[in-house]
Amino acid sequence: MNERLCFPYKDDTGNILEFANDIERIYSRMEDDVSKDIFSNRLLYSLTGDQICLKNILLHTPGGKKLDALLHKEGKIIYVYGSGIRGKRLVELFPDVCWGGFIDRNKSLEKYHNIEILDLRQFLERYVPGMTVIVSNMMEAEEIADSLRQKGIAPEDIYTLNSYDKENVKDIYFPPGEIKLPIRKDKSFVDIGCYDGKDSLQYLKWSGNKEAKIYAFEPDIRNYEICKENLNLYPNIELFNIGLSDHEEEVGVMGEGEMSYLGIGSERKVWTKRLDNILGNKFVGFMKMDVEGYEEHALRGAEEIIRSQRPVLAVSVYHKKSDIWRIPKLLLEYYGGYRFYMRHYSVANGDTVLYAVDV
Repeated sequence: MNERLCFPYKDDTGNILEFANDIERIYSRMEDDVSKDIFSNRLLYSLTGDQICLKNILLHTPGGKKLDALLHKEGKIIYVYGSGIRGKRLVELFPDVCWGGFIDRNKSLEKYHNIEILDLRQFLERYVPGMTVIVSNMMEAEEIADSLRQKGIAPEDIYTLNSYDKENVKDIYFPPGEIKLPIRKDKSFVDIGCYDGKDSLQYLKWSGNKEAKIYAFEPDIRNYEICKENLNLYPNIELFNIGLSDHEEEVGVMGEGEMSYLGIGSERKVWTKRLDNILGNKFVGFMKMDVEGYEEHALRGAEEIIRSQRPVLAVSVYHKKSDIWRIPKLLLEYYGGYRFYMRHYSVANGDTVLYAVDV
């Protein structure tokens, strides 16, 4: 979707005050200082693209703090394996680090941000124990790390960016301690974008109710088959191979695995439906939603449930720049009593979650 179409105001003169008032209202509903800081920086990042805003968010995460400590360890020269999006973002986030260079098997540039890009042979000629190598690749990161060890790089010098993400994401959607999410054992959990079913299983553990009723939705047929296999021992979990939206239509399913999303131009098709029409007479206590940019459509299709039942909501708000204000604005339209928490769960720009609670 063209992001210019997402701005919900008529123009930037007569209606800019309305935008400012909406931001003020959303900010005032943030329940703690961490949420306020993440919201403020995420909003500024969406509007300006300034990486310092994203860095400020990362430093609220355990993985981000550990990564920052590693990068700023005195005397360390840091090399980034992989000059793709994640590797380049890393040096943009931490411009003050002593970067030795990038390592890339298929380098197409000599430098990026004035930092050298080396092929593996060039790096191995330069390497001495004590240099730090961070594998930025998301896919096959452990295999790459093993290969580097086999080529003589000391194990204690090799780190993977995925390991910091793994530490951050372990409590996603079900945060402990500082965020008080009510557990409503007499009501169901709705897992929208269930991918492989792990969040549904985590809800059973988190809620302490192994018999909790769960409705899980996954539009990608390949992910759906994985979910069926992972959840087939749980008769209390009902799984749907459909997409959720604010209207019914046949759409394409794009991408792979947890990055699959609804769009156009794919031969893989699925029907979308309104959650209100599927679960309109069910008792819903908690809705989790991560649907790769389709969150606003899915929320609009759940308007009646949200207005009448006021469930706890855990919604991803990072896929589109405007999600950071459009989604909380929409939720307050449906129920003005919601209070918000916000947490971030990666060492990149993804996995920012808005929690809405009726307190």
